[in-house]
Amino acid sequence: MQLENAGFTCRETTFEYSQWPGKWGPPVAAGAQLVTILVVARMARNGDPMTGFAFGTILLIALALVSRNARRTWTSVFPFLRTAGVNLEGSRGTPTVWLVAHNDTKSQTVPMLYRIASVVLLNLLTGAAFGMALAQAAGATTVRSYWLLLSLLAGLAALPSLMCIVRNDSPGAVDNASGVAAVLLAAEQLAPHQSVGVLISSAEELGLAGAREWAKGLAAGARVINCDTVDDPGTWLCMYTGARPGLASLTETIARRSGLNLRVRRLLPGILADSVVFSDRGLESVTISRGSLATLARIHTRRDNSAALTGSSIGTAAALMAALTTELG
Repeated sequence: MQLENAGFTCRETTFEYSQWPGKWGPPVAAGAQLVTILVVARMARNGDPMTGFAFGTILLIALALVSRNARRTWTSVFPFLRTAGVNLEGSRGTPTVWLVAHNDTKSQTVPMLYRIASVVLLNLLTGAAFGMALAQAAGATTVRSYWLLLSLLAGLAALPSLMCIVRNDSPGAVDNASGVAAVLLAAEQLAPHQSVGVLISSAEELGLAGAREWAKGLAAGARVINCDTVDDPGTWLCMYTGARPGLASLTETIARRSGLNLRVRRLLPGILADSVVFSDRGLESVTISRGSLATLARIHTRRDNSAALTGSSIGTAAALMAALTTELG
């Protein structure tokens, strides 16, 4: 109703997808990475570091290829845990700019902050394992005494990811009712003649399935401004994946012009957002967000509720997106 009152033509589109990649992909990937570290460590401890290095490299390449394919296609084609979702699309004129936010929520047995820490530590320990294998092969014999410690650290680092099971117990106030509210306010603030599109996606929390399905029909050259998680305090962020898009630089310029202290950076390891889908398709896309470490500790838990969120930053996020959309014109 809010979009229709602002002159948008709205429609709901139903799609079918698999929940399996979103529910079980992260722990399976963490398990595979842990196995890679343990294989390298075992072979190096047995006096054959180069074989461990070579075999570990093969495992990592295979994991990267499978993960890439799983992320991009498995929600559509995987036969298990299939269900239906609904995207809401609103358009005015012939949009080349789309404002996006997801409306689904989830909880996890492990808060987002701990899972991100797990991913980062596993990546660091993977690099350490390969570096130690090369050092041992080059003659650094003292390295052998550290393999057991590295293996233990890898097991501890992997635990949060291995225990990260998806549930449905989070109200989702900041992630992502705040983003939906900001997008709707931004659409209302635009001039009535402004051509623009709005997507309220579903199943973002389960492998970005809604955005992936919807993006199949998106025209080349479209630019996407995603809003995901706007907490009351914290750092304003404009996040992207792949090569830094011009859209990120323009966002930074507009934020500076309005006196907003905003940082442009890549998405943190372990975090997925709908903007990833559009970047994968070669489109300019960014995610606008505000938060802190405390926000990450609250997301995907029962504590992500309206008692912890006043919405004081939502208007600022909406104004930034409206100004950016107008500039893109």
